Amino acid sequence: MMRLLASLLGVLSLVTAMSALGARYLPISGHPTLILAAVAPYLSLAAPAAVLLLGLSRRWLLTVVALAVTTALVGVYAPRYQGPPAGEPHTFAAVDVRVLTANLGMGQADPPALVALARDNADIVAVQEMTQGAADGLSAGGVDAAFPYRVVVPAPQMSGIGIWSRYPIVSSGRIDGYALPMLGARIRIPGVIVDTTVLSVHLPAPWPQPIGLWLQDIALLADTLQEVGTAAGAGAVIVAGDFNATADMEPFQRLLKQGYGDAGADAGAGLARTYPGHANRPPLLGIDHVLVKNCSAATARTVTVPGADHRGLLTTLRVPVDMTAS
Repeated sequence: MMRLLASLLGVLSLVTAMSALGARYLPISGHPTLILAAVAPYLSLAAPAAVLLLGLSRRWLLTVVALAVTTALVGVYAPRYQGPPAGEPHTFAAVDVRVLTANLGMGQADPPALVALARDNADIVAVQEMTQGAADGLSAGGVDAAFPYRVVVPAPQMSGIGIWSRYPIVSSGRIDGYALPMLGARIRIPGVIVDTTVLSVHLPAPWPQPIGLWLQDIALLADTLQEVGTAAGAGAVIVAGDFNATADMEPFQRLLKQGYGDAGADAGAGLARTYPGHANRPPLLGIDHVLVKNCSAATARTVTVPGADHRGLLTTLRVPVDMTAS
């Protein structure tokens, strides 16, 4: 009886683990596949359980399958916790640039707390869901003194967006065609030969509302990233914001195929869970990201943004002095 029970539980665990692995490759067409991809890291914990249960029940063929699935899942998730090799020599001269992205929760983030966080830890700040009240509060809190260069578009509810920088913004503009506004800027980082392109992005939430706008915009973002990367030439590109997508979602993985890296994963921040970000509620999903091209991530960590419903993502990026020399 115990062997039969272990066998049944083992098969159930194996199916769950295989679902977690397969979710990464399934096109997302509706809420069921979206939710499956979102919880895939948690479902993957069923894989070692399947190995144990099927081994105990002497289902040797299924045990081998469970081992293969477990190995594949370890190959997916382990690198996200490893980060750059310790002591690896740098093959190019680079400038360290600290980038913070923060969703302000429809302007509810506490301005003094966010200003203090940014002032002490960041060189470039990308914000989303910035209302006029939030913009005024940040300015009153001293953000403009710490970050004298800015391009901001405050708006009600979820539609405001902005970029603050310690370094000169030499050009900027809105990126049109999306459900929510996005911004792009060229930033002149001291010591870096080619100006760096920085985007602050915000994709519409795919849940609980219909998923269509999110699917449309994340597909369009792949085209935008390709165009921006081409226009940047040898310059670094930094894309920071609320993607409303986890790294396991197939449309998000398509973004990385445009030559970008996910700074959180590359720096070993694991799942970099940012939502929900309330202080009394542990975050479950990593939906805020910093994508990079022609530069690399040295460190990444999530940070509390008091008053907001997301945690912020703080990264240290190594921007090459001269990519044209490589």
